[in-house]
Amino acid sequence: MNIDIKKLENISKELADLKKDDVIYVDEDGSSKYVIMPIGLYESVENSLIDDNDTLNADPHIRIIGPEGFQLSYDEYESVKKQINDAFEKVFKPKPENLN
Repeated sequence: MNIDIKKLENISKELADLKKDDVIYVDEDGSSKYVIMPIGLYESVENSLIDDNDTLNADPHIRIIGPEGFQLSYDEYESVKKQINDAFEKVFKPKPENLN
C-alpha cells in the first residue's frame, strides 16, 4: 500500500490495518521514498542486516556440495580454482603450431 507524504497526518487507519509482515510505502514526488512497518518487522530486518554485516566481516568460506559436505577457506578455494584453471588450459588450449 502506498500513500502520499502529504497524508501522513491522516494515516491512523492504514497503521491500524497493518498486519505482521505488511509495510506502507510513502510516496513523494511520484516515487516511493519511505517505508512504514510494524516494529517487529523492523527489528527482524535490522537483525538480518547486522547478521549479514557480521558475515561479510568474517573470513569467507566456500561450501563444497557433495557427499562429504566440507568447506574451504577463501585462500584454499583460490588455490583449487587456480589448479583447475591450469589443468583446463593444458587440456583445451590450442597448440600454437596448429593455429593459422
